[in-house]
Amino acid sequence: MKKRFAAAMATALALFTISMTGCGIVKVVKIGEEAALTGETVFDAGAESQGSWGAIVEEITGNAQEISAADFDVTSGAFPISATGKIISVDQESKKGTLTVELDGYSGDKTFKIQIGPVYSGTSVRDAQTQKIYSDFTNQGEWSEYALALNDLVNTNVVTPLALDSSAAGKTITLVGVYSASATSTITITPVSMSIS
Repeated sequence: MKKRFAAAMATALALFTISMTGCGIVKVVKIGEEAALTGETVFDAGAESQGSWGAIVEEITGNAQEISAADFDVTSGAFPISATGKIISVDQESKKGTLTVELDGYSGDKTFKIQIGPVYSGTSVRDAQTQKIYSDFTNQGEWSEYALALNDLVNTNVVTPLALDSSAAGKTITLVGVYSASATSTITITPVSMSIS
């Protein structure tokens, strides 16, 4: 009798365990194919920025002010600018490389640096354009990723093709770019188009 009771209890316990583990049919989904099942897609900042890059360059170029009309005393905002000048020095010691330039038509006390990466600071390109706005994104993280992806396009499309090195010092630079307002004596410009001769 005890053996039958023990066997019955073991069977009941086994059935209970099986039912509690949720045994059933499970669909295995390959990594990267989740969206087909859930309808949710993973945000791709690279694709998002690439899709709007041409329109952003066109917009910033169309809105760019000449250096003589720019107000460098404002305390907030991102501003498109077009300028020509002379490259004074090339700093590639840091991953946040810059060109120090003297811009034609400017006689104030500001120092101008053009970002040449490969690492770029700030979000000025994103902030100066209207092709995409914050509400186009799900959250702040995506909005930030979009800014970084635009900076990557600056590096890929604008800076890298120029193959800059120290020999650029003394040459003429023509650019369209964006600077963010700064209370410091240095104005940092992120280019969206640039040529050196």
